[in-house]
Amino acid sequence: MTAHVAERGEGRGRVVLRLTGTHAVNEHAIRAAIQIAKAFHSEIESLFVYDRQIFDAAGYSFVREIRAAPRTPHGQASAQPGSGPMRQIDNGVDVAGIARQIELTARRLQRHVGELALQEDVPVHGRVVHGTPLGALAAACQIAGPWNVVALAEAFTADSLARLETLFERVTGMTGVVLVGPRATRARGPVVAVIEDAERITGMLRTAERLARETGSDVVLAVAGASRAAQAWLKSEVFHVTSSGHKVVVVELGRAGGGTAVLAEALRELAPGFVIAEHGGLVVPREGDLRPLGAALSCPLLVVR
Repeated sequence: MTAHVAERGEGRGRVVLRLTGTHAVNEHAIRAAIQIAKAFHSEIESLFVYDRQIFDAAGYSFVREIRAAPRTPHGQASAQPGSGPMRQIDNGVDVAGIARQIELTARRLQRHVGELALQEDVPVHGRVVHGTPLGALAAACQIAGPWNVVALAEAFTADSLARLETLFERVTGMTGVVLVGPRATRARGPVVAVIEDAERITGMLRTAERLARETGSDVVLAVAGASRAAQAWLKSEVFHVTSSGHKVVVVELGRAGGGTAVLAEALRELAPGFVIAEHGGLVVPREGDLRPLGAALSCPLLVVR
């Protein structure tokens, strides 16, 4: 399968942008979701998740709330007896207060997503749900599918990349997930599709061309193989597919068999504006150290099923 999003009005999918009140929202992630929706003439469901686990935990008697200490008129944190200078601990949790704070956060984020999407003429439908972040995504993609792309609004970490396997396993009604890393910027560069499977060439090329058309970017097909022989053969297959009028650049991605770190560095050197890669491949393996990939990418990453 390759990345695909149902067009607006089809009722068979959209870009589902997951927002939560427990992770810092990365604006580049929101813009990447909008870029995908625009490229596929689709729409966005801005899904804010009240994390049920927070309120479940708050019900335990041993849970205490730790919050920032009040500020003095000079901006200094006032010390509290028995506490550190920057925090104070309450004997109990103000569940109602937390709920109000999360509700205000939801409204602010939904409004911000709507404003950014309006600039690109992309329709947005906001929805607030109670549940777990993963369960809410699974349910949302079952309501209208199967042609959904999920976008996570927080920056990914090595740990969250390692949990992609669970995401793809649980959220069955999606074709891919959009991620941005902690080094994300408004990257300007080619759309780089990593080719690791000859059967995916056409689909990857089509997705890359859609994204590139919206930004006026070039398309680069970066061939990655487990061995030099496999990489050379795959490169010849790519040239065969692209010989009929496709304006693309074909490159070999790093040294064949060099591992995730070598491929990540090769991607960084291409200075991409967007990267497309398959889940479970050489660039985004199911297991292994994904920290080099997180450190290398300053652009959005679309991981396809």
